Amino acid sequence: MYSYPVPYLAFLAHFHIDRDYFECHELLEEYWKKIGGARDSVWVGLIQCAVFLYHYRRGNQTGALRMAEKSLQCLSRNEQALIQLGIDPEPFLLSIQRAADRLKQGSPFHPIAIPIADDQLQKEFGHFVQSFEPELNEQFVANKHMLRDRTDVLKARSAALALKKAGKATM
Repeated sequence: MYSYPVPYLAFLAHFHIDRDYFECHELLEEYWKKIGGARDSVWVGLIQCAVFLYHYRRGNQTGALRMAEKSLQCLSRNEQALIQLGIDPEPFLLSIQRAADRLKQGSPFHPIAIPIADDQLQKEFGHFVQSFEPELNEQFVANKHMLRDRTDVLKARSAALALKKAGKATM
């Protein structure tokens, strides 16, 4: 149904509609791992951009600036991949740089947009968001890493720790 990956469309929806940058990170990281992406792929640069904005909104200037720099470096090396993803790289990179500059000047957070340059992506994005149900609680979205249900994560960590301990016990 879609020519673009659904996790990418979901990333764009969260990026532009509810500005849930934490979810943007989660979606693309899972997709990137699933496809066995390289550490310097365009997906990593998009993830870093989302993390930059998440930190910026939360007031973590050091973390935000570090992620902005990494994102700019990675995405600059992947301009052709951005084009293939339907993104206009020049204004996108400029908007990340300007946001980082605003942060350095102490300006409050203001979201940026990813400039969509491909008509097919615009069409698919429009279709995808018809069924998109955004999180409208700004406080939750801004602090999601602390407020989300982490039961599955904690269970997985506990199981991994138990396996590790069991492995050491048998050595």
